[in-house]
Amino acid sequence: MKPAGFLCKIDKLGRIVVPKPLRRKYDLNVDDTIELFTEPDAIVMKKYAMRCTFCSSGDDLEEYRGKTICRRCLTELKDI
Repeated sequence: MKPAGFLCKIDKLGRIVVPKPLRRKYDLNVDDTIELFTEPDAIVMKKYAMRCTFCSSGDDLEEYRGKTICRRCLTELKDI
């Protein structure tokens, strides 16, 4: 992982402020959702993007019975 060159403190409520240059670089805006991932020695943040439950595609997404599914997987499921 490459250091970003910023140090951030965690406040009493567990929050951190993502520095403005990083928000600009990664197109993070007010009310965006961030996903957190863990590695053995790190926490990784990523801007959340909806993905197909089955194939992880981000194209042609639809909601089906409470799940996000791409059109291709939905067609395959209907053929079963």
